[in-house]
Amino acid sequence: MKWPAGAGAYEYCSRHYSDMISFDRGIRGDAERRVARRFTLAYVLALASIALLSAISHGVLDNVISAQKDSATVINIAGRQRMLSQRIALLASDLSAGDKSARAPLVDAIDLMERSQNALIHGGDLKIVNPLSPETYAFYFQGEAPLDPAVRQFLAQARVVARYQHGQDAELALRSVRLAARETLLPRLDSAVSVFEGQANNRIKWLQWSQRMILGVLFATLAAEAILIFRPLVLRLGGYISSLTELATRDGLTGLHNRRYFLEIAQQMLLMSRRGTSPTAVMVLDLDHFKRINDSLGHRAGDAALRRFSEIVRNTVRRSDLIGRMGGEEFAIVLPGVDRHAARIVAEKLRRAFEEDRQTESPPFTASIGVVLAGETDSISDLLNHADAAVYVAKQNGRNRVEFYTHGAEARRAPQERDAGDPVAASGQSVKA
Repeated sequence: MKWPAGAGAYEYCSRHYSDMISFDRGIRGDAERRVARRFTLAYVLALASIALLSAISHGVLDNVISAQKDSATVINIAGRQRMLSQRIALLASDLSAGDKSARAPLVDAIDLMERSQNALIHGGDLKIVNPLSPETYAFYFQGEAPLDPAVRQFLAQARVVARYQHGQDAELALRSVRLAARETLLPRLDSAVSVFEGQANNRIKWLQWSQRMILGVLFATLAAEAILIFRPLVLRLGGYISSLTELATRDGLTGLHNRRYFLEIAQQMLLMSRRGTSPTAVMVLDLDHFKRINDSLGHRAGDAALRRFSEIVRNTVRRSDLIGRMGGEEFAIVLPGVDRHAARIVAEKLRRAFEEDRQTESPPFTASIGVVLAGETDSISDLLNHADAAVYVAKQNGRNRVEFYTHGAEARRAPQERDAGDPVAASGQSVKA
């Protein structure tokens, strides 16, 4: 493949680099969209599961309430059958004794007892919804003494009394009615009430168990959603937020704070130091001959120098100090609680560390450092401008130096005079502040 030369080569590389970036972004975008679709589908299915389980739970609860109401009605009517049997026997006796006014109430009681019997067996009447269950059906129609034939026979004998009042048939029917009301039918009617009560209790227990199971499944589904859906979703969102925060506050090349974030936090640190009346120093550091490194060794070497520069600064200053890349090869540091003497120690230590560094991954470099002490009314922008002016003096005096900003001529003194007046700079001592 033949590469174009000159400006064409630059345009060619730029175009193909842009194509590669676009392709990479496209791949990442597709992956993120697939993940988003997967999470959305899982979330919708989870909500649908919760809605379904809630509907089932509501249906079970509604069934429990309906069953309880139906059971209460059945038990009430079954208990009334016992009362009606006694009333029929009493009215039949009164009618046989000559009280003709007992005939109409007797017929009404017989009809009501027969209607109640049919409602208990078949349902659909007297607010009874369901017919007999297999258990109660067996009690009413099977076994040695089924209840329904006994009730039908009792009602038939009572109708004979109501129809004829006197005569041999009426007397035999009255004896049968009295015997059933006292001995044979009454215990079976009591047993029927007990059967209905037991059936109602069993049904309620089963429905309660079903509801507990549904609630258990619902809680298990919620827990599974929390673990399998919401937790990964929250973690992924947290990762995105952290990434966005890093992108918004960090320099992509060096990992240091960017200019905007540095200025915001530095101003807050400055205000806090004034409240506590503690000194604060601000440094501006500028790599010497950085353009020469880029032009002679290439931008990759320049980037390596910037990364190594940032690594040295991080390893030299305290964790409480604020470091930021202000742009290009210019960096800034805020050192709270540091006076002039300590600031010179830190600045000289940094300068020597740059000068003596011999890492093979990056070209050798030095830096010019400007230092300023915060005044009572200085803003962070003022301090950076003053420190930058001190950097300019350091550049004018030969680079690879530390200069302090003052309002007089001290920052512009000859290096020998300044160093002679400062025992730390003259002796070359450096300690970590």
